[in-house]
Amino acid sequence: MKEKLKRLGASTVVRNALRKLSPASRRNLRRAVKAAYWVATPHLMAQRVRMLRVRRKLGGVASISVLGAPGSLTPSYLCFTPEQQRAGGNPFLTAAEEGRYILETDWSKYHYSYVPPRRPDDIDARITALSTRPFFSIVVPAYNTPLDYLQRLLASVRAQWYENYELILVDDKSPDAAVRQAIQAAAADADKITAINLAENRGISGATNAGIDAARGDYIVFLDHDDELTADCLWELATAIDRTSADFLYSDEDKLLPSNQFSEPFFKPDWSPDTILSTMFTCHVSAVRRSLLDEIGGLRSEFDGAQDWDLVLRIAERTERIAHVPKVLYHWRVIPGSVAADLAEKPYAIDASVRAREAALKRRGIKGTLEPVAHLPGHARVRYALRGMPLISIIVPSRDNGAVLTQCIQSILDRSSYRNFEIVVMDNGSREPESVALLAKLAKTAQVRVVSHDRPFNYSEINNVGVRHASGEILLFLNDDTEVISADWLDRMAGFAQQAHVGAVGAKLIFPRSRSIQHCGIVNLAAGPGHAFLTSDADTPFAFARNMLEYDWLAVTGACLMIDRSKFDECGGFDETFPIAYNDVELCFRIVERGLYNVLCASVELTHHESLTRGDDSLDPARLKRLAQERRRLYARHSQFFMHDPFHNPNLSPVDLHFRIPAG
Repeated sequence: MKEKLKRLGASTVVRNALRKLSPASRRNLRRAVKAAYWVATPHLMAQRVRMLRVRRKLGGVASISVLGAPGSLTPSYLCFTPEQQRAGGNPFLTAAEEGRYILETDWSKYHYSYVPPRRPDDIDARITALSTRPFFSIVVPAYNTPLDYLQRLLASVRAQWYENYELILVDDKSPDAAVRQAIQAAAADADKITAINLAENRGISGATNAGIDAARGDYIVFLDHDDELTADCLWELATAIDRTSADFLYSDEDKLLPSNQFSEPFFKPDWSPDTILSTMFTCHVSAVRRSLLDEIGGLRSEFDGAQDWDLVLRIAERTERIAHVPKVLYHWRVIPGSVAADLAEKPYAIDASVRAREAALKRRGIKGTLEPVAHLPGHARVRYALRGMPLISIIVPSRDNGAVLTQCIQSILDRSSYRNFEIVVMDNGSREPESVALLAKLAKTAQVRVVSHDRPFNYSEINNVGVRHASGEILLFLNDDTEVISADWLDRMAGFAQQAHVGAVGAKLIFPRSRSIQHCGIVNLAAGPGHAFLTSDADTPFAFARNMLEYDWLAVTGACLMIDRSKFDECGGFDETFPIAYNDVELCFRIVERGLYNVLCASVELTHHESLTRGDDSLDPARLKRLAQERRRLYARHSQFFMHDPFHNPNLSPVDLHFRIPAG
């Protein structure tokens, strides 16, 4: 114990000495120590190179997973965290402004921190080089804002690299006179700031609209009164506008704890129309073209609590020019009683979010309802009403798997609440007497047809032939080693398949004798397509509930894939040059290339006895080799998706199926 205290004392002395150094001196010292460590540990060099590549991509995330203890699944971290406030320092300056960050060694306490990117030396030249230099109006509705938070907000705006902006502070008749005075003082002290004091309390939408009415900008940037922008926020928005001419932009974000520590980074997918009907994922920062905002009418007070969600839904109905900046550009402050802390803190916000989506469905002429999500309080999902009574053709390839196939077919017949379906069993040359007998029995079953296709196995060809024997206007491709769990699976999935923007619809597949996930969407990573959240608990929300809500995905598995027949035909069906692997992924890639979206219907569950039919490819060297060859062909055909998934995020680990970040 005495030795431990001695070491702790020495550590404190060293840390205090380091704090007295200038930021530049500390930075140089860190580099020297790091270089010495790297030279002393060459066996870790390859991993560090990968780390640096990831970190270069992240551009602002500074907590990087390095290495766990031998045999441990728990990683260690290089984690930079804001330095404690110095005695005599300006309490209203943010750590970002002074660059006051230290290397944190208490891995159990801090697993993530945002570190601002370095301001480019040539930023002025870069700004001048933009073909369009938008003028931003940052609108802040304020009500009894804690003064230290207000000053931090102001500091974050003053720190912007891109200075072509105005800041409009709208005091919504705060009872606290000090807040009103602080807002007036800020405006008097800076030409870029306008202060508006409302004579009556209008609520967040009314106050924001007052700021919009006074704005002169080409784009409106929304900033809550206790939050902060990153220093590169407006610069990144400006470059995205210059590149895309977007009407609406959103970025990644993280949260600021009361201790001013950063937490919970949300690295978001690109624009996802089904995701936005499940969760308000665009959130912060958001910027909208002023002319479009005038056209749709600004914020609506009847949706206060979800006014931004309502706005985004209306924006998406008027424009497809929506851009995502995959960088943290906004710090959302967590305070007791805020939605940032807990969605359930404000029941009125939950109610408003449901009403906003119901209003969107009504405007769009789509029949559907909002229903609560089991195991996820405060959330609701859309259930689309089925248009008409379409015939659904369920196509099930099988070979010498009679008992498993019979179990699958029986579960469809016994458990499906929607009854207008046919089952087309594609027999791929069964030889075993038991399977042949069971197929003959199934062929006599109502709603079941058995089609013989005695040719070498080609999954794509078998299913394409099955489509030619099917009569339905909606197709469902299903593995024979699945069993229905959700009785309403067909009408739920078909409700999505009938939406004009939807291509393939997938389901949540569960391993037998457990509640662990076999499939809830395919994520396209550095090693190729893989099943997200594989083996995770199906009832525990992960990565902002991607496994429990209806998110859009780059691909869904062909083990249970539904698609409108006309869209399947327009895409050309399955590519028969992919006989074994990636045929479902390749089809989904083409669907996305045609401007459609693949969605995972998370409320639909089936059991999947994975690989009972053909075995596990990962256990056979020959199959592994074939898998690698077909993966190369997949990316040769669709090179834009090589190591790129628009529904993932470049800040997330490129080798992790669980949407974890390489930082914390």
